[in-house]
Amino acid sequence: MLYACNNSQETADSSSSESQPISQVKKDLPSLLSRVTQLEDSITKEVTKNPDKRIGSFVFLDLINRLKDVISNYPTAPESASCLFKLHMKYGEMKGYKESIAYGDTLLQRFPDFKDRDLVLQSIATTYDIWIKPRDANKVGAYLSKLLESRTLSESEKNEIKNRLKYIHLDVFAYSLKINKSKTTSR
Repeated sequence: MLYACNNSQETADSSSSESQPISQVKKDLPSLLSRVTQLEDSITKEVTKNPDKRIGSFVFLDLINRLKDVISNYPTAPESASCLFKLHMKYGEMKGYKESIAYGDTLLQRFPDFKDRDLVLQSIATTYDIWIKPRDANKVGAYLSKLLESRTLSESEKNEIKNRLKYIHLDVFAYSLKINKSKTTSR
């Protein structure tokens, strides 16, 4: 039973869409995307106008909620791919590493041919390598191996990944020291 603000006991007709909980009313995709774009434009405008001004986290949480609104209402729409990518990146920026990985994985599962697939794989591998504790070398290696399957990487990039996989037991910092040390001793 729904009550009006004046606490009268009138009930709403349960068959009308107005009485459905908001979460059950499907929103149209262009409106949802427009809301995302409007907020992104507003953020960009503010940053351009005032580069030293910090954007409040509530603004980014609003953006996250708008992006989630798109993917929850239209999970397989092509436009959802860029929303998942933005959620992956935004959570990474906000140090929500597990959420970042989850949205990256969802993106890769739903849209395996996503245009920035390599970037997402590299991002997840790096997040596992640096930020997720305890470090799981198997997870880092799994994402680098998926990246190695990419058709868009150059041979030198593939060789770099293969070399990294040889020393996957080392975290990225120890690996960098090893590589730099071997470069200076080979000169």
